[in-house]
Amino acid sequence: MSAFSKLSFALIIMVVWSCGFSTEKRRPKQIEDTQELREVKKVSEADIINKTTKLGDSISQLAGSVFMGKISEKYAEGGYKAAAEFCSINAYPLTDSLANEYKVFLKRVSNKNRNPANAPTELENQVLEAYEYSVEQGDKLGANVQFIRPGDTILYNKPIRIPSELCLNCHGSPSQISEEVQSILKEEYPNDKATGYKVGDLRGMWSLKFLKKEIVQGL
Repeated sequence: MSAFSKLSFALIIMVVWSCGFSTEKRRPKQIEDTQELREVKKVSEADIINKTTKLGDSISQLAGSVFMGKISEKYAEGGYKAAAEFCSINAYPLTDSLANEYKVFLKRVSNKNRNPANAPTELENQVLEAYEYSVEQGDKLGANVQFIRPGDTILYNKPIRIPSELCLNCHGSPSQISEEVQSILKEEYPNDKATGYKVGDLRGMWSLKFLKKEIVQGL
């Protein structure tokens, strides 16, 4: 190569560099944008707990409202007997329908359960005992949220109190429960432990389980 050719080649290289040219291949902008969309959203444990608490509060409040609304409706139609019959037959289907609608595990649990299916698990019992202790101490009760090992499931609990006098004809003292209702309870729940309550007493708690990945996807 002549001296002139070498000089010309060097000048071309200098011009290319001065224009900001890179020998690295550039990725199309469409691919870069797609990769940005695929970036995993980083969320904190506090974000997950807050989201779970809001969802749990909303679902448990709705479940309680629907349940009491149906009980009141049946009482208006046929008195305490109709309300008790509805509760014994439809409580579980009503809870299940809400669980299916919101795609969560949903149930009511109590240490003084009427239906044995409402008995708490070991973990739920720990939460219930903590609520019971708080009641004894006069502390305010609120929702409890915790991760269940290995961490892919989140447990939400919220206390249930006896809301009104209407409930006492099924859950009050023997003198408050009509003979008709007592007959239904003995037939349907021979091992019933859910009596002796007063308005405002801790009846049990809502227990909901959420999948962590679905909570994160909703953030």
